[in-house]
Amino acid sequence: MYEWYEDAGLEGIFFETMEPYILEKQITTVPPAVVKTTVTHYVTKGWESRLEEMIVHMETTTLDLDQITVLCKQHSLYDALIYVWNQALDDYITPLIDLLTLLVPLMSNGDYMSSGNMEDEIYGVNALKMFPYLSYTLTGRVYPTGEVMDDAVASKAKAEIYWFLFSGNSVTWPKGSDRRFLTRPDQHNEPSFPYLRLILKFDAPSFLSAVNEAFEDSFLNDSPEKQVNGGIRGDVPEEQIFGRTVDRQYIVSILLEIMNPSDFAAEDTIYLDMFIARNLPKFPQYLLFPGSTLTKVLTGLCNYPGADLAEDAQLSAEYLLSIYQPPDANTLIPMFKKAGFYRILKRQYKVDKQYGKLVQTYFEDPADRDAVFECIGDCLRPQSGLNRRQVQEVLDAIKNNARTLLETSPLEAAKALSAQPVDVHQHVLDAAKDSPGLQFFYLRALLEPEKRDGESPTNPDRELIERYVQFMCRYDPSHVSDYIGLVQSINLRLDALLPAMEETGVIDAAVVLMAREGQINDAMDRLVKHLGTLESAFLGILTGAQKNDSDGLQSGAEETLRALQKYVHVGIWLCQGQTKSSRKANGVQRKSKSTTETLSPDEELWLNLIDAAVQTTRQLSTAIETLDNTRNGITTDETHDALDGLEKEKLLVLLRSLVQHTFTALLTTTSSPVGAQAGGRLLTNAGSNLSFLRILRAFLARAAASSPNLADLRSVLASIFSAYSYEESILRLSNRLLERSLFVNVKQAVELRQRGWRPRGSTCEACGHRVWGPGVSGNVFEAWEEKQARDEEQKAERKSQIAAGGKGKAGSSSDVSQTAGDSKGKGKAAPVASEPLAEGDSTTAENGAVDPDVAVAKPREQPLGPLVVLACRHIYHQSCLDAYQARPDVERKSRVETHAREYRCPIDG
Repeated sequence: MYEWYEDAGLEGIFFETMEPYILEKQITTVPPAVVKTTVTHYVTKGWESRLEEMIVHMETTTLDLDQITVLCKQHSLYDALIYVWNQALDDYITPLIDLLTLLVPLMSNGDYMSSGNMEDEIYGVNALKMFPYLSYTLTGRVYPTGEVMDDAVASKAKAEIYWFLFSGNSVTWPKGSDRRFLTRPDQHNEPSFPYLRLILKFDAPSFLSAVNEAFEDSFLNDSPEKQVNGGIRGDVPEEQIFGRTVDRQYIVSILLEIMNPSDFAAEDTIYLDMFIARNLPKFPQYLLFPGSTLTKVLTGLCNYPGADLAEDAQLSAEYLLSIYQPPDANTLIPMFKKAGFYRILKRQYKVDKQYGKLVQTYFEDPADRDAVFECIGDCLRPQSGLNRRQVQEVLDAIKNNARTLLETSPLEAAKALSAQPVDVHQHVLDAAKDSPGLQFFYLRALLEPEKRDGESPTNPDRELIERYVQFMCRYDPSHVSDYIGLVQSINLRLDALLPAMEETGVIDAAVVLMAREGQINDAMDRLVKHLGTLESAFLGILTGAQKNDSDGLQSGAEETLRALQKYVHVGIWLCQGQTKSSRKANGVQRKSKSTTETLSPDEELWLNLIDAAVQTTRQLSTAIETLDNTRNGITTDETHDALDGLEKEKLLVLLRSLVQHTFTALLTTTSSPVGAQAGGRLLTNAGSNLSFLRILRAFLARAAASSPNLADLRSVLASIFSAYSYEESILRLSNRLLERSLFVNVKQAVELRQRGWRPRGSTCEACGHRVWGPGVSGNVFEAWEEKQARDEEQKAERKSQIAAGGKGKAGSSSDVSQTAGDSKGKGKAAPVASEPLAEGDSTTAENGAVDPDVAVAKPREQPLGPLVVLACRHIYHQSCLDAYQARPDVERKSRVETHAREYRCPIDG
């Protein structure tokens, strides 16, 4: 078939179609002529990797070995070449010699010296294939497929490789020839271990990586089995004998001898040091070195040549120190510090109980600085076992690195140091004098810890709290007043805090603090002054609107009015607190004073607050209303747009709420009952009502004196009365909701009372006789008909009575009683034997009375007696239930009193 494609010049189609079948091993034998043409076609296309993949899936016994080896060398197909040599010829040395041959021209005086041209680069890249080849072969795998070799083949291959590399001399290969493979053909003498030196000079890290994998293989164990492994009989070749004697100790010894600092740079020897350090803990029974050698290894690891190797070097040193403890470990500490082996230093300091140096090392370690908080917590906790000197060393280390501690995490720093003395916190804060933000976050975490495991100071220092409040005024002013209320037990100094509060505008906190100090009048003065400041700010916003500055006009105005609301509420709080304190101080209220007497100090506070709120409201409302006049005047289009964007009604509602809230609070405070008792009687609140009237009278007098005309006073009074109307509307709405809820509940209760209970069975639960339903004895249906006829007569009689205007008065008392019982579904009826009870409501069940609506008349000759239906739907003859209740063995609580007529079910209780 191939000839047909060849004659048509379409060989490529044939080869590419054949490729997947070869890879799936459906085709394993290919004629040499086809192989040769296939190689040429794939190399021409630049598909060398695909070609090698095909060759390693072919059956090597059918290949023309001379042809395929020449083709592979010619086209640098070294993966395929290695596979053919190994599988077809069972030769593992020749492929290695072919790869090393590429390096010989690149070596000068034993050193790898690439000229940088393209050909040298290609040689170097191809030579790199020796390292995966060594790794595969020395671990018993076929290169490059990775398939596992047979034990005998693997043992032979490993022995040959170890002999080739570690025999110490150049070899003649193939065996029996006179061709000695030289690494320095231009020199007379070959060095010892020439091939090993050549590989190490070329790429020591890659070779050591391959040997590291080989060390995991059991072939290097000192076991007698490997001497006869593979079933070797008769004369054993030299390479097999030598190769089977190689072990880990021998390999490392040779490497130490060859890779000395005089022949190899630190960039190469560092890898040998890491190789030894990592393998010694894994194979302590196979590797033995004197302490001097291991100390040199540690020294080499500390002197790593580049920062990219720092982490690997430290990890290797940790491996080595896990099994080797240097006798002079303290002498190595400076070397570890220079190398930056912080993990090793931490471990050593912890073992030596040098906790101050341990904390210092955490600060110096940039990769693990966050862990310093856990270390500090462990050292300073009460159960740590540290003595006083060790604790002081830890604190000294913290103080020396206080700025770093804060910059790492103020929150964690406060958590770790929360239980420490005040001087420690002062030192930490002083270390960040130029960074008030760090100080603020540290103090917040220290003095207001969130829900966490860390402790908070049980007795916080006053200076710390004052410093925290000062920072809070700058960074979180809205929280200042709340916090001051939380630390009432601390005697804060006004002179230390008021300047910061006034500078940052935290007047509410200043008022709270001054009130705590008893400076009530000064606090109110400061508050009134701040209300005036906010009033000016609002007027400035309106002035900006008239100057075409409309950016954020509405939001700015609303924000200012809400600030006014806030501070008015602060004033209300101040007045209410003073009123409450005055009542407590006076105990029993004095005899009611007339409305003309002078005001008490707490009443003066209310008067000042009301006057300030009213004055502010009047001034600002006038300013808002004048905006309409401005609009009607001569203005620009921009001014019109700014004024149109202002929601005046919303602003006026916010503004009027100042007076409304103030008078509402005053009314609530002065109208509330005192609740104190004197001589066993409850005191009235008449005095409080008179207090309100005195305040109102004084305010109106002041307003009348300051108002230029009656219209201003009228607007003030309207604001006052709106507060009362607001309270009245709330009460009216609450009453309406309560009445609606009550109506719904009563309606549900009536419906439940009129709902009947259907008995669970048709027989008496006590005697078992049928009491209703099909088969009941007696003329029940005839009695029901008589009952219906009697009801019709009663209805007709009632209609006639209504028509006559008597409204039922002409009826007999018995008829009236019967009618009432019919209309309401309840009523007392005599226990007449001729009227059995079929169904009853809750009242009937409890009272045991017969309901006329459901009673069925029965002939006198077959009396059934009254029935009792309980809520559990069990039905009894009344006589049966009475007999049961009268039994002496029934619990007293289950018995029924004659006058109560209340039954309990014997079954369900």
